[in-house]
Amino acid sequence: MNDIVAVARARNAALEVTGALMFVETHFAQVLEGSADAVATLMDSIRADPRHTRVTLVDTEWLVRRRFARWTMAYAGPRTLVEAQVAPVLALAEGNGSPFAPADLIALMLQFASLED
Repeated sequence: MNDIVAVARARNAALEVTGALMFVETHFAQVLEGSADAVATLMDSIRADPRHTRVTLVDTEWLVRRRFARWTMAYAGPRTLVEAQVAPVLALAEGNGSPFAPADLIALMLQFASLED
């Protein structure tokens, strides 16, 4: 995971993308912030990578300012708390979860990013 995060940070910096990544056993949740072209470039790369399956875009929104402006990739690894936040987002992607799940997950990512300061 450390190698994945290091590569993501370098690539995101080159594309002027910020964001956060959470990992729970076999699931990842990620927030990407940047220009539409830069984010599309990253998403194309993620989808083309054979290590990724079932890549699902849960939400998109236009922001006035970035939530993770200081982070090319904040990272939180496997924890029970993380799993509890990722599971509802996965359920939403499958059509049976809470519409608040993405916002709750982003709030948790912001909390973890602030701990890394």
